[in-house]
Amino acid sequence: MAKNTLISENKQTDIWNQNLSIPIPTLDIVIFTVYRGELCVVLLKNENNEYTLPGWIIAAGYSLEQNFDNILERKTGITGVYKEQLYTFWEVNRDKRGHTLSIAYYALVWVDKFLSAVDFTKVEIVKYDNLGEKQIWNKVTKVGFDHAEIISYANQRLKWKLEYTNVAKDMLWKSFRLSQLQEVYEIVLWKKLDKRNFQKKLMKLGIVQETGKLDKTTNRPAKLYEFVDEELKVYEVL
Repeated sequence: MAKNTLISENKQTDIWNQNLSIPIPTLDIVIFTVYRGELCVVLLKNENNEYTLPGWIIAAGYSLEQNFDNILERKTGITGVYKEQLYTFWEVNRDKRGHTLSIAYYALVWVDKFLSAVDFTKVEIVKYDNLGEKQIWNKVTKVGFDHAEIISYANQRLKWKLEYTNVAKDMLWKSFRLSQLQEVYEIVLWKKLDKRNFQKKLMKLGIVQETGKLDKTTNRPAKLYEFVDEELKVYEVL
């Protein structure tokens, strides 16, 4: 292991000494959306024919929030999403080009907003369940760097978040059938939920409320609901 000159030989005030090796800080974004009945991730394709997360080197003089917004829009065309800082990935060999650390975020986007804003010349929609098989729909691919690990970590965080918050609001229309909300839970959690118990729990907790309107897009009109709170709130949903 290389000698740690930063700690053993240099004072704290010497941090900008040109002889020191300072890891390059980057920001990477896992974007989840539900598309065609599947939990999907948005990936880019790099010069090595690998699929990677939207990300970039963190710009000095700007907050992480500003860096996130800039990277997201510039890399994908998407704006105004739910975002949450995930974890810092810092393994020395995570990037063959040099020592970088990634401050990772995950974001949630409603698919209709996503489809109307995203630049498909830059991104691919990837089924989460295909990442382990290294497939994008029917095409073989490779996920670069440690981004498969970051995506897996983000998926677990999303599952936990669904269990105790109303975060599903950022993956749905403003108004929806209760069956559509349940579908989001089942897709992300990868398990079937009892319809009666699930809907009863939602109403008891006061997470959703009726809009007074009906969805008439099918032969069997159904009540439309909306989330009571637009902001993220904690509930024991499951």
